Amino acid sequence: MSRVMGILGDFKLLHLINISETRLGKLGYTAGVPSDLLDRYDNVLESIASLVRELEIKGPVPPLEKAPIPDRDIFYMEETLADIENQVSGCLVRGREAAKELAKTEELISRLSMLGPADIDFTRLSRLCFVYCTFGVLPADNMPRLEESLSDIHHSLVTISRNKDRFVLAAFCLNEDRDVLERALKSAFFKEIDIPSGLKGTVSEVIEGLKKELPALETKAAQAREEKEAFKKRFQKALLLMREKAFMARLLLKAQSKFGKIDHTYLVTGWLPIEIFPRLKDAIMKATRGRAIVESVDPEDVREVREGIVKIPILFNNPLLIRPFEKLTSLYGTPSYREVEPTVFLALSFVLLFGMMFGDVGHGLVLFIVGLYVFRRLYRYMDYGIILMECGVSSMVFGVLYGSIFGVEDIIPAIWLHPMKDINRFMMFSVYIGVGMISMGFILNIINMIRTRNFQEFLSAGGVVGALLYWLLAGLGIRYVMAGPPAPVEIMAAKAVSSVLLLVMIVERPVRVILRRRRERGKGKSPQAEQGIGSMVIESIIEALDSIIRFLANTVSFVRVAAFALTHAALFAGVFAIADMVAQGSGRGAGYWLTLVGGNIVIILLEGMVVSIQIIRLEYFEFFSKFFRGGGRPFQPLVKQEEVR
Repeated sequence: MSRVMGILGDFKLLHLINISETRLGKLGYTAGVPSDLLDRYDNVLESIASLVRELEIKGPVPPLEKAPIPDRDIFYMEETLADIENQVSGCLVRGREAAKELAKTEELISRLSMLGPADIDFTRLSRLCFVYCTFGVLPADNMPRLEESLSDIHHSLVTISRNKDRFVLAAFCLNEDRDVLERALKSAFFKEIDIPSGLKGTVSEVIEGLKKELPALETKAAQAREEKEAFKKRFQKALLLMREKAFMARLLLKAQSKFGKIDHTYLVTGWLPIEIFPRLKDAIMKATRGRAIVESVDPEDVREVREGIVKIPILFNNPLLIRPFEKLTSLYGTPSYREVEPTVFLALSFVLLFGMMFGDVGHGLVLFIVGLYVFRRLYRYMDYGIILMECGVSSMVFGVLYGSIFGVEDIIPAIWLHPMKDINRFMMFSVYIGVGMISMGFILNIINMIRTRNFQEFLSAGGVVGALLYWLLAGLGIRYVMAGPPAPVEIMAAKAVSSVLLLVMIVERPVRVILRRRRERGKGKSPQAEQGIGSMVIESIIEALDSIIRFLANTVSFVRVAAFALTHAALFAGVFAIADMVAQGSGRGAGYWLTLVGGNIVIILLEGMVVSIQIIRLEYFEFFSKFFRGGGRPFQPLVKQEEVR
């Protein structure tokens, strides 16, 4: 089993099914986690973390070429770690002691320097028999209160140095009044300067002696640092690699809680991409010398899947340019196994809409350059770099269509239109885009109904009938815009067809309920108490009217595509107006160009963010809502790369 776990760690793409969720698990046949071995790995990880911290090891984590075999590799790790600790521990102890001694000496010099103006003789102070003395810092405002508190005892407050808000004092009193003095100093927020006992000579002599010790202490600390640096270079890769192996081994051990076990036989059940199954089977059979059974089962043949106890997990598998948009899909939900995976449609429409709303060659080029830098330099944010590059290319394409370069529209001719000069045309095109996306949503919803065998919703507002009604209304609208009012015959035909479609949408649910109740009576079953047919019809009428209103609202919502494109152009006009105002007094000097550069930066940052938010809103509320039900379970590999690292 340990060798098989190592193979599972190598393949990574295995989503384990928790045996406790199945009937076998409910009977108690679970493997459990070997707690002793897990504790040993915890100790190894704790020791590695301590060494990494002490040696100040940083840098890239080396990739694991092969997953560990937990119950075998622990011995190698413990032995190797003990050897490294034996070699390094002396150096670390010397380094800590040297650094501590150096810091202590420097701190003492700093404290004694505060007493420098008085040049106090510590030898004389050590001979005092009847007088108590202490040094410290007192807030200047508290001096009168301190004097008043000490008025009943013999005392002396000697000012050593002073600035505008504090005194450095030496406070003296008789030994018998020491408690009174300390209470008074504490109430006045006196902060004592800790002076070690046994100092001989004046302050300046002590400081000079300590400064002579500094070079030797610094040399000692430097030698310890050099020795530590040598150990760091020597063991850095080994410790980081060992930490990765220990992390993965620990994950593999914890995964055993999802295994089944009967006597000496383990049962590992999970999901994996079907194309890697033959390789996994060969590796397991080879590792176990044939003493294993490895089977692939069609999901439809799994009873727990049919009964809904276990859900088939979803593993996204999109090309590199589409993959970054999977995060936006996951924010809305995870598609179920039979649903259409919408990331491709999201990516294409997102890039298209962004280009339309943010069309400018210059701004698109800036986004592309920033995205390219993120893609090449910031590995963790590579997905965002790809999105920025794609949106930048789309912006440049539409910038050419609009004839706009950093807001200047007279450098290149507009191949298509100028947003500010062709407002009506642009708005109508935005509505056409909306009709296309909503229609695609209907088509995908019909496909989902077929794939999930949800035929009972086929005649509903979200199915074929609703789609036909929407296309009829949208076709009439487009016909009116492009060719004028429809002919009377066309209007009569549209009324007749729409009436039939509305009637089907209204009666389909009550008819389904009536037919189901008749089937139940035919089988001798008494139908459950449900909503009346009359109230159901009224409810269906309201839902049908609501659907028509939503169709229109969803379509009109896409006018915001044109609105934000116009806003983009209007912001350019505002920036140029401000730059011209700045240039009136000094001509087109530095102020003019700085205003243009600053204005373009603001437009890119502010409107780029706003446009992205608006596109996501259109995708989620106007497009995804037509077909995306979600409720699926994301694929969770046995070992995630981010968990290991």
